[in-house]
Amino acid sequence: MKLGLNTISVLAIWLVLLGNGAVAQTLVEKLIADDPVKLAEEARAVGNIVRGAILFHQGNINCAKCHRPSAETDRVGPDLSRMERDLTDEFLIESILQPSKAIKKGFETTQILGVDGRVYNGIMLSEDAQKIVIRDSQDVEKTVTIRRGDIEEMKPGKLSSMPDNLANELKDRQHFLDLLRYVIDIKERGPELYVAAPNVTVRRELAPELKGLVLIQELNCIACHGSATFPAIVGAKQAPRMEWSAKWLNPKWMERFINNPHTVKPGTTMPELLGHLNETTRSQTAKAITHFLVSRADNQFQTEAIDSNSVPLGYELFNSVGCVACHSPRNDQAVEQPLEKSMPLGELASKFNISGLVQFLENPLVVRPSGHMPNMQLTHREATDIANFLLQTADETSTPWKLDSELAKQGESLFAKNNCQSCHADLVAETPKPVGQLALDKLRPEQGCLSGAAGNWPNFNLQEDERRIIQASLKRLSVDLTSEQQIAVSVHALNCIACHERNNSGGVTSERNPHFQTTNLNLGEQGRIPPTLTGVGAKLKPKWMQEVLINGRTIRPYMKTRMPQYGEENVGHLVELFQSLDQLPETKFAEFKDQEEMRKKGLELAGNNGLNCVSCHTYQYKLSDTMPAVDLTEMAERLKKDWFYQYMLAPQSFSHNTVMPSFWPGGHAVRKDIAGTPEDQIEALWQYLIDGRQAAMPHGVVREPLEIVVTDEAQMLRRSYPGIGKRGIGVGYPGGVNLAFDAEQLRLHAIWKGKFVDPSGVWTGQGSGNVQALGKTIDFVKGPDLDDIHQPWIFDDGRPPKHHFKGYVLGPARRPTFRYTFDSVEVEDFFVEVIDDQSNITHLRRAVMLSAPDGRGGLRFRIATADEISTAAKNLFAVGGQLRIRMISEQTPQIVDDAGEGKRLEIQFDIAPSQKQELVFDYLWE
Repeated sequence: MKLGLNTISVLAIWLVLLGNGAVAQTLVEKLIADDPVKLAEEARAVGNIVRGAILFHQGNINCAKCHRPSAETDRVGPDLSRMERDLTDEFLIESILQPSKAIKKGFETTQILGVDGRVYNGIMLSEDAQKIVIRDSQDVEKTVTIRRGDIEEMKPGKLSSMPDNLANELKDRQHFLDLLRYVIDIKERGPELYVAAPNVTVRRELAPELKGLVLIQELNCIACHGSATFPAIVGAKQAPRMEWSAKWLNPKWMERFINNPHTVKPGTTMPELLGHLNETTRSQTAKAITHFLVSRADNQFQTEAIDSNSVPLGYELFNSVGCVACHSPRNDQAVEQPLEKSMPLGELASKFNISGLVQFLENPLVVRPSGHMPNMQLTHREATDIANFLLQTADETSTPWKLDSELAKQGESLFAKNNCQSCHADLVAETPKPVGQLALDKLRPEQGCLSGAAGNWPNFNLQEDERRIIQASLKRLSVDLTSEQQIAVSVHALNCIACHERNNSGGVTSERNPHFQTTNLNLGEQGRIPPTLTGVGAKLKPKWMQEVLINGRTIRPYMKTRMPQYGEENVGHLVELFQSLDQLPETKFAEFKDQEEMRKKGLELAGNNGLNCVSCHTYQYKLSDTMPAVDLTEMAERLKKDWFYQYMLAPQSFSHNTVMPSFWPGGHAVRKDIAGTPEDQIEALWQYLIDGRQAAMPHGVVREPLEIVVTDEAQMLRRSYPGIGKRGIGVGYPGGVNLAFDAEQLRLHAIWKGKFVDPSGVWTGQGSGNVQALGKTIDFVKGPDLDDIHQPWIFDDGRPPKHHFKGYVLGPARRPTFRYTFDSVEVEDFFVEVIDDQSNITHLRRAVMLSAPDGRGGLRFRIATADEISTAAKNLFAVGGQLRIRMISEQTPQIVDDAGEGKRLEIQFDIAPSQKQELVFDYLWE
């Protein structure tokens, strides 16, 4: 079909469009309008139950999070396996698409208005005369306790805790049918066939004597009080190596810290050694010791300028890679936002310069070899960004510090006199032995450091409860610890429990939870929360565990929080302890005669014609279309066979929030058409997986190329596009011209000629990929095309605050007109294919109609940007080396400097009240 706007005016097309427009519907709206009986019949006939199981557990909808079986008094959503058998399929459809239409009894929400103006919505869990406890509708893992006195008003909620438009997260109608088919299957199978997740139990606390042992290690008591009967576990936290500290730290900070450590760095484990001295002697001693330390090192400290470009990058890294697991989070000015049980950082800006902090962050084990500050595996660039972020308030003009050799000599004797070498032994020829100090098992717990009184002994600034647990531990020092106790002490001492849970102890707290992030939300909680250590010895092979703990091996690149490295001498013992302690019940494996046949069957099961493992799991570093779950080809190398068997049979019993569905609930296969018992099928998968990287590629790993073909009508696809995200709209026009429109930032993103798009990235798996253009694109810059001349939005990857997308209408040959607003300006943005009269080549014409009821001045419309833009002829502009712009309407574009980044071709204009502005121009390219 050929159109030329010399025969059809833009305004005429708009009139047709507005008179016969069709507003696009969401998936939920389309499904609600459909016949529910027909939907149910289709689900039973063509619904893919395996894909439905994957969708049910997938992170972006995660039905399993609310509908997993649990205690009757602590339900988030109904147990689907216990629904009344006489409930119709149509009822299930209504419950998914319109959950607030009929809320099931027992799951009604309550709305509470607090006296402070806050509004709470959730399911009532309990209430008494003093308080009300609800489960938050926005975060079902969170409970909220509200005191009666803080409540202004309370009334029944009208909305279900299940979102109304959750099905919009599905790709299309077929995926809804798949999900519905699986839900129907759960209901019909009943509770005996649906594997329940274990109930969450109360978190266990470490026994007081073990807490005391952790604190003894933290304070390095053994440095002065050696003991042959000290429990045989990895020992104390070592003090920083002073040779490094003296070289890289600010001497002025060192002097203040030695003089009064608990004031300079509250919460430090460095004891106050000079408290028994008068103020003058104390200050002179701290100064002399500082000069001695610096005399032993080539001090590198000097003030350095902060790189302001690094600061925001460091802010993102600090609050995501794992720093906040141990330390308090910080705002973008690096101001600490205190959280309980956070390890102190102190006055970093007066302690380090950029070079010193980067050196420390890149390899902290050089400075602190006991691993209490682990190696976060930062690149040099990442360490530099975090250092600039943390030190952004540093004084860059402080006066230099000069070494005094006489004071250094005095400081050497004072260093020894105050027994500093007991902890900081790297500055002396050999490690001194404690003199005149009782062994730990001989101590009198009410005296000295533990007395709480001042005296000629180290002052650790201990609280009463800390003294009490140390005293409890001292009474048990001669008793050997069990393997589980050794593990418990080690994981608490190294603070592994800040990220990992083991046997209901530790795990990510609700306050730190937001700082554990993922690059793929489809993975749910497992994509961002570190795995449990419960039973880890029964799960992982010893060699792989050693690879993870000691060699930094990782299989979860989607998890932003990194697994730190503590050093072999600090965690190597855990491998043997985990392996010896963690055991599973005996597993009976399926028997087989022909291994090659089993591997072929396992290959089929792994593919998208079987159990569709490749829908979620990576294969040989090739990411799946849905999510980058752990690589199939590493599983047999990592996992023990009996754990794999038992996990596959009931994944929720190992991890209640897993997105891994059960394909054999209650020992019965979801896919009845696949031959063999569950054990047979799992054995086949295992035999396939033991080939590792040599395993054959399952069907479905290589995405089949697809194409949306454009004929005599425009074709549209609203999905995720590279450079736009999920609010991309692709349009293919007759004649082989195409565009991608950004409905987030209201701009033309790209144009290209030839074939339209390959949608397989969003039509296969669970649709989390991108649509790909099937031609060489000409890309346009970010930021809205229409903006204010004087105060344009400083664009980023977000949504401009004054721009709002209003959808589109379809006109002749299904060409869309995009509608959006900027302030009071209403915009209708239309594209159409045109045939050049001279060259007979098809190009794109853009017609933009703008109006503002009360008028609006100071507007600009960006047409294109490039390094070079020039006037080629009257009303014709050359943009870079591949695009020309031809003005059709009467406006004259201007070529302006684009903030030092090339040139911008734009139209500047005002809109008078009740007036319309029409901008029409062509994009011409080969």
